[in-house]
Amino acid sequence: QASCLSLPGTMRLLLLAPLRAGTGNATTARRIQDHLEAAGHTCITQDTSDYESPLAVADLISSKKFEAALGIHLYKAGRLLQGSKVPFGIIFGGTDVNEDSKGDEKSQVMEAVLDEARFAVSFTEAMKETAAACWPHLRSKIHVQSQGIVTTHNASFNWKKFLQRAGILQDNRHHQYLFLLICGLRRVKDPLYLVDAFSDWHRKENSVHLIIIGPAGLSLPLISGNKGCF
Repeated sequence: QASCLSLPGTMRLLLLAPLRAGTGNATTARRIQDHLEAAGHTCITQDTSDYESPLAVADLISSKKFEAALGIHLYKAGRLLQGSKVPFGIIFGGTDVNEDSKGDEKSQVMEAVLDEARFAVSFTEAMKETAAACWPHLRSKIHVQSQGIVTTHNASFNWKKFLQRAGILQDNRHHQYLFLLICGLRRVKDPLYLVDAFSDWHRKENSVHLIIIGPAGLSLPLISGNKGCF
């Protein structure tokens, strides 16, 4: 069992987030955890769905001797960090600012959380402006930091065979226009609104294709029945 003591200059951090597999919040939490641990800190992730109240999280922070906390999602994580005895920051999750802020009750909770947090992080200027429009007096707490990922080349991946399996014929005489969308297929994100548009485009210009890569939370026949979408 790991010791609860931190080395000098490092911290024990709680990262509280919705961690349902295949979601952007879970992926973001994993990236942040990896980054913090690479810097020498101890970062423990916890799923918001495992806690019902701020008191339960306060007990966790006390028992595990966390020195600070990060929450992903202003409402789902933020409400559980209210009244925390350790400093905390909030990272906007997307649906919190874009959807949950439209409800009066949730908006009031999120305003209180943002007021209490040491800082808030938005991944885009647009999301910051949306949040600032909701809570203009708290604009100065919101900082924009774009997400970044590191990719590595997969030497075993054969692009030509992949296209053949997808039914995209390669013709050296004509260019193929491939649009790649990497995302989970979930109704809350509604990425499939593109499918009908691309199918119509493909019928007019069969060199245009949309390729979607990601975990499927929706029925795949929605895609397979559309020409030019894979």
